[in-house]
Amino acid sequence: MADNKGDFLVGLLVGSALGAALALLYAPQSGEETRETIKKKTDELKDGATDVYGQVKDQTATIASQLKDSTTTLASNVKDSASTVASKLSETVGKVREDVKEGASAIRSTAASEADSLSQVAKDEAEKVKSATESKGLLNPGETAA
Repeated sequence: MADNKGDFLVGLLVGSALGAALALLYAPQSGEETRETIKKKTDELKDGATDVYGQVKDQTATIASQLKDSTTTLASNVKDSASTVASKLSETVGKVREDVKEGASAIRSTAASEADSLSQVAKDEAEKVKSATESKGLLNPGETAA
């Protein structure tokens, strides 16, 4: 939008200068008066152009400052967001690691308990077989089955 205003002002100044020059050329004045009028109009045009240049320069500086501030704010927000995501990710990885350790420990404990239970069941069954064979006279007491 600022660019449109600058273009409009430049067009206005150029159009004014051309209009003034044409009016002077066709005006019924003496050469001295015409030169004096052209000099005045040239000075006015120069002053107007200097004013427009100053305004455009100020607007450009303002826009550049706003852009710099916006960029700095955006960069800060992105950095904060990335830091937050990294922190949450690290926290989640830690929780998963703990859950895996606890799960592995529970599996080991359950496996050991089941192994002990199966071992006891096997011993009990072996004892029953041994007792049954001894009671039927298949083995002598104290002898073990091969």
